Amino acid sequence: MRKYVKGQVYPFDVIEIREVNERKFIYLSDGYKDTFRVIPFDFQLEWEPYNLPKVLNCYVVRVNQEGLPLLSQVRKEVLAHNYTEEGTEYPFKIVAKRKDVKSSSEYYELHDPFGLSHRYYPRQGEPEREVADIFSLIFQGIEEKEGNNAFLKLAPIQSTLTKSHSINEEINEGLAIGSEGESMEFKSTIIFPAGSIEPDVDRQMVIICKTIAGFMNKDGGELLIGVNDSGMVVGIDQDFKYLNSSKIDTFSYQTNIDGYENKIRTTVKNQLGNAANANIQISFPIHEGVTYCKIKINEVLKPIFLNHSKLYQRAGNMTQLLKGDEIAWFVEERYRKRIVKEGGALTGSRPENMEEVEEVEIVSLPETNPVLPPINYKPEGEKLWYWMTFYENGDWSFDTKQVEDETKVFEVSIPFSLKNERLIMAYRNGCVNVVVPYDQIKPKGKSGRKLRKKGHRYSNGWNTDSEILNIFCVDKKDLLVFKSKDSNDIDWVKIHNVSAISVHGTLNLAGNVLINPKFDASIVSISPLPIHYFHLVSALVLKDHQTSGYLGYRRKDKTLDKVFRVLDQILEKEK
Repeated sequence: MRKYVKGQVYPFDVIEIREVNERKFIYLSDGYKDTFRVIPFDFQLEWEPYNLPKVLNCYVVRVNQEGLPLLSQVRKEVLAHNYTEEGTEYPFKIVAKRKDVKSSSEYYELHDPFGLSHRYYPRQGEPEREVADIFSLIFQGIEEKEGNNAFLKLAPIQSTLTKSHSINEEINEGLAIGSEGESMEFKSTIIFPAGSIEPDVDRQMVIICKTIAGFMNKDGGELLIGVNDSGMVVGIDQDFKYLNSSKIDTFSYQTNIDGYENKIRTTVKNQLGNAANANIQISFPIHEGVTYCKIKINEVLKPIFLNHSKLYQRAGNMTQLLKGDEIAWFVEERYRKRIVKEGGALTGSRPENMEEVEEVEIVSLPETNPVLPPINYKPEGEKLWYWMTFYENGDWSFDTKQVEDETKVFEVSIPFSLKNERLIMAYRNGCVNVVVPYDQIKPKGKSGRKLRKKGHRYSNGWNTDSEILNIFCVDKKDLLVFKSKDSNDIDWVKIHNVSAISVHGTLNLAGNVLINPKFDASIVSISPLPIHYFHLVSALVLKDHQTSGYLGYRRKDKTLDKVFRVLDQILEKEK
């Protein structure tokens, strides 16, 4: 057995994350027969079993008489894993207001989205804040002290800061649906969990039920499904074909609005109980021709538990899990509120005959997330129309076969299905020229259309004043992904509708400016994205009038981290 010393850090092999008595632990090995465990943070609970880190460094808090250590994770490493970009805003929630014993200074005890706790001393002139308030602070680095003590250096957001042209608030201005808050939550789907491109209705419906329970245990609210985090309506049509993909719900639902409502109500009844199901009203509004789901959620004056075990409550624009004394406090306060509403007298303690939460059947979810085979959206046996070839001197040609020529700089296949769609010619200078392949190969003249000569080289094939970055064919309904890097080495991502870019009649035009030179940014890549992925990445899609005025979203924006991960998976899959 390894000899451990208090206050030292040791590496351990990560074995698994296992639940014991309704608590999860990270199980570790020191390379011998001994195994140990540490408590995971919230962000670590999202680790997939097949993608666990190999090694976790742990700090020895103390060593018992048998030489076995009590371990905790190295706080500095945990902080550094989640807080990666200095000068960036991060959200925090106040869970308590306390006074420092030594200095008598008041401070806020904060929780962050990763499950970590922090201490923040407000500066003079900052607004007074209350418990449960959620606000942002600027991360300015990590400071480490002895005894596994590390903390964030945080600063308030100054009102004198100049907003960049590329911040999300400007990009998303004028959204019709509104924004998330204490009484409203957006979910783009009931099928696809955030951060995943694979359907998993069982896992996502747990998240939906958690949100509903959180509203019921607060003051009620509205859950809009088919609306992304930015307030853009993406619709629910893409969910219909997966309504019967559950591994635990064997009922056969109609793949329409009726089946959608039945699926939601059945799951709410099973996971939250009859009282919860009776306190939601489901409707299907239409916004600009796109249907979404609106769930109006009433406040319920008795605790609504998820699967009879977990109690959630809305706090600002978050849904928090109540633990320990928080549950006892909540139940007592709920009882008092109920008595007052019914006109009764308050007593000093909870009566023995207080109404209990009804018994519900606990549905056990599978230990691993069900993954369905990815749908092959690419048509099998796609028939080729022509190859288009572009040469160093600016010429171009087309033929039924690829060209063997040392002077060619790019070659693209045109399938029959896309010959009347869009050929995207992307350049290193941030410009994009869009043409219709059919109009180039079989142009329209005075006497009608006439096919050009196969294999013949024509002039004016591309804009030789720049460098070809990519050329590809897409449907006019598809999307384009733009990645760029500014002069400060910050990565940016944005997505545009192909239809937002004007179509030209000539191959060698410079095209539309999509990455404006005034931003002093270099284009990294321009890639096609099929429209059937829209609902997964809609938070990154800019409006049609925003083609050249924005670089998009910072790649390290923590609020969009899961969307970026999904986009990476899609682009890798579509290579």
